[in-house]
Amino acid sequence: MKRILLIALMLIPVVAWGYGDHRGRDLDSLERSISHWTPEALKAAPREQQDAYCQTCYDIAYGYLQVDSPRTIYYAQRAIQTAGFSGDSKSTYRNSILIGQIYWAKEQLDSARFYYNQASDALAVMEASWDNPDKHDLEAMQSRLWGTLGNFYAVQDSLEKFAYYYAKAGEIFEKWEWWEDCSTLHRNIGEVYTDGGNLKKAKPEYELGLKYAKQSGDSLIIAHALYGLGRWYQESGKTTKALEYLTQADVYFGEHRNEESQARANTLAIMNAAHEELYRNARMLGIASFLVILLSIGGTLLVRRLRLTRVELTETSAVLDETIEELRPAAQDTKPVLNEQERAIARLLVEGWSTKEIAEEVHLGVNTVLWYRKRLYAKFDVHNAAAFATEISRRGILE
Repeated sequence: MKRILLIALMLIPVVAWGYGDHRGRDLDSLERSISHWTPEALKAAPREQQDAYCQTCYDIAYGYLQVDSPRTIYYAQRAIQTAGFSGDSKSTYRNSILIGQIYWAKEQLDSARFYYNQASDALAVMEASWDNPDKHDLEAMQSRLWGTLGNFYAVQDSLEKFAYYYAKAGEIFEKWEWWEDCSTLHRNIGEVYTDGGNLKKAKPEYELGLKYAKQSGDSLIIAHALYGLGRWYQESGKTTKALEYLTQADVYFGEHRNEESQARANTLAIMNAAHEELYRNARMLGIASFLVILLSIGGTLLVRRLRLTRVELTETSAVLDETIEELRPAAQDTKPVLNEQERAIARLLVEGWSTKEIAEEVHLGVNTVLWYRKRLYAKFDVHNAAAFATEISRRGILE
């Protein structure tokens, strides 16, 4: 169920790459600019300086979110402490969510709950004192927290609370016509129901996700929505329809190079499953055909029908083979090129480290390490750690 975390990217945008904050400034220089402040000095400082300090701490914490979670926590906590002096509820709110997300990713749920509650308290203070008729900013903060809480309860299989908070967030998304967020939210709901085996409830959520994705016009959001429906049809045993949606999703993913490798690896995995199911159904059909021919009076008519069915299966199989061949990674005799980060993670995978241990070693988030692992598996055309270790040793990649 934890693979539904896509909405986290929507609710808390993360820094794309490197050590720069979301305004492009160098984080080291930002740290130096506030290094002279002590808690005592901040407590006595004018409100303007306290606010500026909180903003800088947030920029630093936000900048380190993907690459150094201890620093993110450190600076976010400093901002929260200073906000306590100044009464800046907004700073407490957004820095608490940052810290909560880090603990959530580490599966330290009690710590995550503490900071989410702190964010809720700060939001309640803002709601009570909000006097601006324009509630756009307030409702943006509300929906951000409610979506975050929906994710939090989803990974704990608390479906009642998950549905409650997602519904509250969804009302605001629709009110302001934030179609990308609407699409992601409904796709996530579909994923939760699918993971729980409730395919009947999952399908309309996936369809709503695709509807809102098309309204947004964002090709990446459309790709994810198509992929979700493809997964639903595969889980429902409708492999031909699954292939249709997955092929469309791959076209859209192709427009986003940073997403393409992971997306194609995921798509290939479902394609392979569809391929296996198709042939399994074909074998079962052959056995059933033999029995029917022996027992049925209308054997001749049945044989004709079965021949037509086999032709259709062969045509569908050919389409599957062709699509899978296009998506399949390079031949195993080639030597994939790994960058420095991939080599470091590959070495730890071969040594048997867990995803969580690798994340702590290389100072990346758990979801980022999962992304690298899928990307490495796709490069070597394998599907598990044992096969990966064997393949990388055979090719001498890490020697």
